[in-house]
This record gives sequence, structure tokens and C-alpha cells, in this order.
Amino acid sequence: MQHSVLMRSEFRGVDANDPFVRAALSQSPVVTKLGPIAWPDGLEPVAVPLGGYTPGVPITTAVSAAVDVLVLLYTELETSALLDVFTGDNSWTPERQKTWYPYAHNFAELKNTIEGIAGDTALEHGEFGYLYAMTVGKTNVVFFKSELHPKANGTKLPFVAVIAQLVAELKPALVITTGTAGGIGPNVNCGDVTVCSAARFHVRDTYPTYPAINTLSSHATALTNQVTLPTTYLRYAAEHFTALSLPGLKTCFERFAGDATYEFLRAPSAAPKIFGGGLSAVNGPEPMDVVSADYLTVDDASDAEGLQALGIMNETDDAFAIYAIEQISGTKPKWLSVRNASEPQIVAKPFPAGTDQTTIVDTLKGIAGAIYGVYQYCTTQSSAFAVWGIAADFKNR
Repeated sequence: MQHSVLMRSEFRGVDANDPFVRAALSQSPVVTKLGPIAWPDGLEPVAVPLGGYTPGVPITTAVSAAVDVLVLLYTELETSALLDVFTGDNSWTPERQKTWYPYAHNFAELKNTIEGIAGDTALEHGEFGYLYAMTVGKTNVVFFKSELHPKANGTKLPFVAVIAQLVAELKPALVITTGTAGGIGPNVNCGDVTVCSAARFHVRDTYPTYPAINTLSSHATALTNQVTLPTTYLRYAAEHFTALSLPGLKTCFERFAGDATYEFLRAPSAAPKIFGGGLSAVNGPEPMDVVSADYLTVDDASDAEGLQALGIMNETDDAFAIYAIEQISGTKPKWLSVRNASEPQIVAKPFPAGTDQTTIVDTLKGIAGAIYGVYQYCTTQSSAFAVWGIAADFKNR
């Protein structure tokens, strides 16, 4: 089979024939806007200028702005869902992007490390991504929508260099990396959120620029830090806000109604849960770690890919971003992974005796990809509420 790498969509840099990709792109995501949100007094997110910079004008020198919490964003739909929560406007159009602040510092120096520039408008214009500033009460929050991704831009990992540079310049006290993920184990449902302070690599490529990544992965060594925050507003988000995503999640569930392949999906009868971050951990043997692969992987009830000993959520960015933070000289910020389950653990019908491992894994990935394709937006609303709760807890005590 001929392999072709996708140049567009959230799967940039991934084999177009990957069963997860094919299944996800065959679906249309459910997009349900939340409407007005009854924020606690004084804690409604408010847009503010980013330093003295001009929206739409690339920042070509070291960026400087007041920031307590830096939030890293990845795909367009994840960004759109977060904007729905934080601004009430979920558009992520070229016009909306012009109201953000393109980050382009040292692009010329790093350009030769970046694969896959063609097809990405920001990278073609010499921009690594987009910055935006808001306040949540007394907390200064800056968002960075990255156009670089570990799996999309080659084994020199320009994503690591850029995140290290950006974090060193902004000097936040806390970095949150957030978005969709696959649930690991049977106790995480679609829309549930995990807040993790530990991350593991799960890679199969080789990274000559950062060989420690391969060592960390082969030894299943976790990157860890300790983050202690009040849980007043994170708990508030869990008790009052994640339920707002239920209408969208019910529509997602209805897409699969009557299909025996997806009978393991649980109907969304209760608000999505937020696990970790000072709230209760997920019950079960899986560690409360996020697992970052450089390819698309899926957990299932038979543990076909061996993910269950590694963590509770499976995605493709966070350990790379955290590793970037570890490369910074001097004082480093704390960090958290805030991930929502866009697909749960897969439960497939038994495979015939003698079925080869590739067929098993590809079948599971096809099932998971279809769920992700439908659920990715609505599940992200819950992790956006968790990000709000952490930001609100940061200074508003």
C-alpha cells in the first residue's frame, strides 16, 4: 500500500491510510454552542491586550507580557471549543486569527528544522502560531495556538525548540497543555477530563536532536512535577459547568445508536467528570499520567497496545511540551496536562483465533477514529471548563 502523509487537517504529518485517520475524516464533528454561561461574580473571562503588541502583526522579537498561566492549544476544533467557553464565539476563521497575535520570533533561524511547512498558512507566513490574552479575575491567562506539532514537522522536533523559547520569554508560573485524548481503562467516559502532573513518552521514531526522548520512552520514565492549587473553582466547574456539554454529547451518542459495533458507548446521562488536580483520581490500576505517542494509538479492553500500565489518557503532544519546559535554563514553570476523552476504551467483539496483531490494532483504531471524529468538539468543552477552573483557582482565593 502506498503511504501518503496528510498535509492538512488535525492529522497533519500522519499517514493518510491510517485506519484511525480514515475513520475520523469520514465523520463530521457535532458542534453545539453552549450559549451564555453564568460565571461566578468577577470570574468571567475577559479579553485584554497582549502587552503593547498589535493584533495581526507578527511578533518577531522576544515576546513580553503579563502572564500567570500559559495555555497551549493544538487543533482547530479544540481551539474553537475552548473559545466557545471563554468568549462565547467559537469561530476560528482567518478573520478571527487576525485578532490574535502571530508569534514569529526566530522563525528564520528555525525554519530549516521544520518539515511540512507547505499547506499551513501560518508557517508559510513565517509564524509559529497565535497568541491571545485574557483575564480570569486576577489571573492573567495567555493562549498559544501552535501550528507546530510533534508528529507533523519532522524528527528534529521544532515544536520543542519553539515551546522552550516561548515559555522562557513569557515566564508563566504555570503551563497548561490541553485538548482531546483517548481514554485508557474502563472508567473514563467521553467528555471526562483528567488533570495530570505526570507524563510519559510512547514513541517509535528516533529523535537525534533530543535522544533523551527515546531513552525516556524505552524506560517508560515519567516526567513529573508537583502542582498544588486550591480546588474551589475546579470543583465548581465539575459541579456546575461540565453538564452544559450534555446536549452535544447526547447528539454525538445518537450518531452511533443502533450500531452493534458501538454498543459499548455509554449514554451521557450525567455530567462529565473532572479527575485529578486535587479532585478524586480515576479508580483503577492505570496511573494518573498522560501518555504522549508520536503515532495514533488506542486503548481497548484487551490492552492490545500495552497502554494501561503507562497512564490514563493517550494523546500526541503533552510530554513533548513538558520536555520542552525541562530544557529551559534557570527557573522553570509548573505544568499540568488537562485532557478530555474524545473516545473511551474500545470494547470490540472477540477476534477469530489466529487474527494477526496488525489487523486487531487497525480494527480497533477504525472504531476509535469514528468516535473521535464525532465527539472531538463537544468533549473539549469540558476540558475548557477545567482550564477555566484552574486559572480561577490560581489567584482568586
